[in-house]
Amino acid sequence: MKTFEYDILFFQVKKQKDYEVMRSALNERGAEGWEVITAEAGDYGSTTFLKREIADTKAASE
Repeated sequence: MKTFEYDILFFQVKKQKDYEVMRSALNERGAEGWEVITAEAGDYGSTTFLKREIADTKAASE
């Protein structure tokens, strides 16, 4: 059975350059195996929800 872990990132987005910071952080997380589930934009920035699969430690130990 697949299991997942989750993370939430918040980005303040006030200027165009803030999008580059957001893109860079998401690319770093993607390289670590994280996948964006959804993102929500609000008055103060963007909240991004991520998940990644956790390796099955039972199968790995057998």
